[in-house]
Amino acid sequence: MDRLHNKVALVTGAGSGIGQACAELFAEEGARVVVEDINGDAAERVAQGIRASGCTAIAVQGDVSVAADAQRMVDAAVNEWGRIDVVISNAGIQRVVESIELLPEEDWDRVIDVNLKGGYLVSKAAIPYMKGQGGGVIVFTGSEMGFIADPQLPVYNASKGGLHMLMKSMAVSLIKHNIRVNAFCPGETNTPLLQSEIDNSSDPEKTKAAYDAWAPIGRMASPREQAYVALFLASDESSFVVGSTYLADGGFTASI
Repeated sequence: MDRLHNKVALVTGAGSGIGQACAELFAEEGARVVVEDINGDAAERVAQGIRASGCTAIAVQGDVSVAADAQRMVDAAVNEWGRIDVVISNAGIQRVVESIELLPEEDWDRVIDVNLKGGYLVSKAAIPYMKGQGGGVIVFTGSEMGFIADPQLPVYNASKGGLHMLMKSMAVSLIKHNIRVNAFCPGETNTPLLQSEIDNSSDPEKTKAAYDAWAPIGRMASPREQAYVALFLASDESSFVVGSTYLADGGFTASI
């Protein structure tokens, strides 16, 4: 407990799934948390749950791909608690397509804007505060799909691969300011969105079995398991970790 004692953390895309798990775990570990999501009701629900557990959180609605929104969510942390110690840049979307020529340009733009530009904008807003206070931590939610290709996820592959390289460039540049930048890279994780996909498939049992068989570990991760990886990277326990992509994919990329 208290691995983030008195730290101030912003978690984007925290209305559900891995982001929600990060927000809840960080609060349990002593952080004061800004719960951000494009769905304001979802963000408020998560923040209320954190407060009901006796921890500290506020909710902010915003779109990470909009510069003014990114600035506003960072400012919310500073205005409320006077600093921002940790950014978990987690908001992300994907588009499935049979072949790249069938991907609408607007879908390409939206995925790149949220997954890649969003990380840039939120970081850009937070870095001046972190420099002024003497340091901080930025953690991106990358993906195993930033390392391997899925022919049905071309723009998602591109966005996460780009995010990994953005992280490395930032890490090298910012460590002299005592700002550590890293990424954790989830594999298949049983988020509410994925569970909905399973439930709505023609054969839910078969679909779940296929997801469970994706990696050598033989099952999907829980959002909480992914949040523990983010917690390590956000905490002082990872003080010598700079510019790393931590895979939490049950051995999938090791097996191919």
